[in-house]
Amino acid sequence: MAGQPSVRLDLRAVLPAAALAVVVLVIVFVELCGREDVKPYAQSTPFAEVPTATTGPTFTPGPSPTGGGQEPTATEAQVQPGGEERDTARVLDLDAIRDALEQYRQEQGEYPNSEGNVQTLCVFTEFDKGCELKDVLDPLPIDPLGEPITENGYWYSGTGDEYAVFAQRESDLFPQCSEHPAFLRQFDTILCVQGPSATPSP
Repeated sequence: MAGQPSVRLDLRAVLPAAALAVVVLVIVFVELCGREDVKPYAQSTPFAEVPTATTGPTFTPGPSPTGGGQEPTATEAQVQPGGEERDTARVLDLDAIRDALEQYRQEQGEYPNSEGNVQTLCVFTEFDKGCELKDVLDPLPIDPLGEPITENGYWYSGTGDEYAVFAQRESDLFPQCSEHPAFLRQFDTILCVQGPSATPSP
């Protein structure tokens, strides 16, 4: 046994080689795993298809997936039959405003006086004489389509002794007003109540 040579390992030479081998193994492992993950994705979703996929969802909220031109047509179809219902609501509102005007006259001795000028019923609170009706009717009725200044709403004209309240007319369900102020020429026909008459003007 004494004659057998002894083998000594120099750790200073082995450790760097072992570390290098570990690093190489890690790189190979990551490379192989990365290729397996990326390769199927690259094959299933090539770059040329990505814009197509992106364009699809971007276009989805647009008109085509929801019916395109059919949707506005459906909306218009719903709006058209509503004209009679809106006119019915307007006549009821005009009747309520007429009753408020009569009550206002009983309390104040006269109707709100706009000097015969046609004004919005009560859009400009500092100027519209119709706003005075809030003392007896609050809130005041608003047109079923809203109350923009020259599109939808109710309009008032009064001299103290007489009054007229106007609204647009969309259907033939009720008779049109015989008076048609120039201020409301954007409407083909209008509805109205005038006083001190007890019934709407034909």
